[in-house]
Amino acid sequence: MKIGINLVGVSYNDGRIGRYRNYEDAIDGFMTNVVNPLKEEGHEISFYLFTYDSPKKEDIIKAYNPKKSTFLDSNYNKMGGGDILENTMKIISATNIKSLKELIDEKLDLIISTRFDISFLKNPFKEYQYDFNKCNYLWREPEYTHLPIVSDTFIVFPHSMTQNLIDAILEMETNPPHGVAVAMHNIYLPMCNQVGKENVKIVCDEFKRSHMNDLYKLTRNE
Repeated sequence: MKIGINLVGVSYNDGRIGRYRNYEDAIDGFMTNVVNPLKEEGHEISFYLFTYDSPKKEDIIKAYNPKKSTFLDSNYNKMGGGDILENTMKIISATNIKSLKELIDEKLDLIISTRFDISFLKNPFKEYQYDFNKCNYLWREPEYTHLPIVSDTFIVFPHSMTQNLIDAILEMETNPPHGVAVAMHNIYLPMCNQVGKENVKIVCDEFKRSHMNDLYKLTRNE
């Protein structure tokens, strides 16, 4: 398969203003446990970067050798958190939509949409059973446990669903399920509305936290 890895969000911030994030702390674990195993299985991998300008820009391009890269104004590096607004939409949602629009015309079979500061300790495709014909989320988040609130850190879906995911994010922002709005954790139900519940999968139905689990670490917390 032709797999596009969509890396979205802050790639580097030294933490003097805003939350510390550094792709350098995460890239080895990501390559070892995600990218290289996929390549060994014969898949063709392309990187797509949608991030913010920083002193590390040239190093980031060299590290990932992306097919496409977008570096936005660096003001976001002075902020942090998933509920800050860009006009009337959370920045995290607006940024994800913009990154996905960059992929619409690409010749890809599968998309892995994730973040720069996620360092995998294990291979997620060996730990869990993925269905590459569906939109896959890792697990349920222990917020609003009466709802299917899911992890938004690592979303795997067929490229044919890229526009559906864009539309689901828009639906999530304009009409959040039961009025709940937490980062992109409430994306599950809107995506079910877009493609049908039978085409959306939570690979682990346990309650886990995006920043506390045994599969990966978010290096922003180190």
